[in-house]
Amino acid sequence: MNQSGLSNFKIMSRIHFYSLTALVLFSVYSCNKTEGPGGTSAIRGTVTGKEFNPSVNEKTEIICSPGSQVEHGDFFILNAPDGNELFYVWYNNPTWISDGDPALSGRTGIVVWFNYSESNTNIATNTADAITNVAGLSFDVEVQNDILILTNKASGNVADANNMSSPFEINIADQGEDEFYGVEMPLADARVYIVYGENIGYGDDVITGGDGDYSFSNLVKGDYTLYVVSKDSLNPETTIKSSVNISISDNKSIVEAPVIKCLY
Repeated sequence: MNQSGLSNFKIMSRIHFYSLTALVLFSVYSCNKTEGPGGTSAIRGTVTGKEFNPSVNEKTEIICSPGSQVEHGDFFILNAPDGNELFYVWYNNPTWISDGDPALSGRTGIVVWFNYSESNTNIATNTADAITNVAGLSFDVEVQNDILILTNKASGNVADANNMSSPFEINIADQGEDEFYGVEMPLADARVYIVYGENIGYGDDVITGGDGDYSFSNLVKGDYTLYVVSKDSLNPETTIKSSVNISISDNKSIVEAPVIKCLY
């Protein structure tokens, strides 16, 4: 082999060596596992839950009658959740000399001046103005033609409005409710999600058993996030993830996860 051929052989040998080295390094690194399935470890845990119902502001609809159907001294009653703001709304016709105020003890009177010739829409508007002036801190008031819509500004259970001697029709559109939390207990049939490492989406999910228990197996060493979907106590219209973080540091190990607590 001449000198030129020997040089070319050495160059090709080096290229072949570097190629094999790169292939070996690629194989080694490509076999490294990130968080996820394929290992010999497991995570197990329990989900507990509480029944949750948010508080509700009571909404009352009052269908007003025309003035010809209202009598001097007619009244209906309204209530606020705390029990301290109690009202009665009464109707005063200026043609009457006698005092029509029923003067209900423990309640604040709201007087509405009216004439027998007034339409039901006028009665509704005048009633809305009177309630806003006296009880505007307790109720949001809306008028739709001859219908008054009163929404309690404070949420919670409240004694319903009553038409008493008035000819008006009163309906409860939304019943006021107190915020409710049930007893915490193991939650069966809850779906638990697992997120591998820094991934955004979940990698797998399981359903809890009768004791709220679950398990994810065949996992490699690494970091994991487990979560269940829960009601949001601060915003009843949305849900949140109730989650815990777990690390597996050894092969063939079982890691106990903290209890995942949720609202349903």
